Amino acid sequence: MSQQELHYLIIYQDRYFEILTEFFLCITGCLPRDFSPLESFSESIQGMASVLRENPKRAEKSMMAFSSLEKNLKKLYSEEGGKAFSAAKKLDACKLNLGGSSRFLQTQLNATRKSLLYSDTVLIPDPVMPWLEKKRDEEQFNHVIPLQMAFFILHLSDIKGDEFDLPPFIVFPSFEKSLEEHDQQTQENSVQLITDVFSHYVDSGIAHPQDIMEFATNHPDQYFQKIEEARLFVSPGSEPGESVKVELENYKAEMRQWRSEDWCNELFSNGDASVVTNAIFERIMPNYHLLENADELRSHPFLCVNAQAHYYQLIANMKNASAGEVASFDPSTSAILQSLTSKRLDYLANIEDSQLVALRKTDENIEFRRELRDLVNSLPNTKVEDLGYVAAEVCSHIERAISKHEKQVSLFNDKYQAKHKYTALIACGTLGVTMFPVLAPFLGALLPLGAAAATGKYVSDKLDEKAEIGQFSHSMMGVISRAKGK
Repeated sequence: MSQQELHYLIIYQDRYFEILTEFFLCITGCLPRDFSPLESFSESIQGMASVLRENPKRAEKSMMAFSSLEKNLKKLYSEEGGKAFSAAKKLDACKLNLGGSSRFLQTQLNATRKSLLYSDTVLIPDPVMPWLEKKRDEEQFNHVIPLQMAFFILHLSDIKGDEFDLPPFIVFPSFEKSLEEHDQQTQENSVQLITDVFSHYVDSGIAHPQDIMEFATNHPDQYFQKIEEARLFVSPGSEPGESVKVELENYKAEMRQWRSEDWCNELFSNGDASVVTNAIFERIMPNYHLLENADELRSHPFLCVNAQAHYYQLIANMKNASAGEVASFDPSTSAILQSLTSKRLDYLANIEDSQLVALRKTDENIEFRRELRDLVNSLPNTKVEDLGYVAAEVCSHIERAISKHEKQVSLFNDKYQAKHKYTALIACGTLGVTMFPVLAPFLGALLPLGAAAATGKYVSDKLDEKAEIGQFSHSMMGVISRAKGK
């Protein structure tokens, strides 16, 4: 990758963040960190909605901000997007491609930040453009969601890292919805992927999309049974393994909350088989785009939500021409990523942006990656395919490393406490000579020298202590240990 291509990436990303910042400021009047805590965005939006209702001029200005956002992003895409995407392709590094959904929320933000401990660059498909490039009449919150996406993605502003040799992350241009609507290859390949999923898990006689609903209509009991056995239907917010009946009720409740009444009435009136089929379609499509992006950008697929990872695994376990080698990517990397985003290591999200930047500047992420890969490579070959087993081993390894680090810190503290006590005794012994009046006249001239020597040793020890504690606290395990302590 040339310096010019790296320059394209930096220009694109800087301008992208400028556009989103301007948009967010125009609507809320403040930056994301001042607008709301991460977990309270919904409450803050509701409060802002009340303010806008009472201030028509400000509400009008906010609506204009959406038009400006769409105009500015599309201009950026047309002028810099192609060069930025091409440069991201040529980036020769350990790249992770975030996917599984077109949304970027707190889960994705935390997963991105945690994965920066391991990867060189995280590739993030633009989560804002999908809500602008196509009319989304079926959505109830057309204006809230783009603002929400901007809110979370802008929390990466402090680590986008213009000063790094490689950008820690790249929010790359994506036209997912436009491709779905207008690109023939996308339409054909995505339909084939969906058909192959149903053929593999429901009935081998399914060869065309229309065969899916035909089978569901003619064999409803068998259709639902096969879907339940394969765990092919997971509603938003659920974990794989629930019955179709439970998932169906969850899905309908979610749709009533997020989709328009007309959309819900139309879909639900077609019967439960149609609802379930549509829900599975919605789950497969983001994985299609993930596979496409991972292939084009030569990056490892990265999923941080269990349900989304479950669908990816379903696709990886079957044969499909478009999935191919991408879906069966390096299992060791998949397991490491799964462990880093597991609840067992949730405390990694406590690492501050400044600490992440410092770790990246000293290439601690490269050493950490090598360490975790060595660990996985040392496991029996028969176990590497078991992602759950490998993830547990990685989590245990990190916890053991934290424990070892804390013991080293304890020994370090004991060492310097002993040194300081010894220095204090020297100082006390020197000053204690004044207790002997007979000897005092002879030794008095030496007292300042002795006291100075003791003081000098104390200062020297303190400087050594500060240098060593800096190495401890700024190392990868030092940072992770403090994050766990929080």
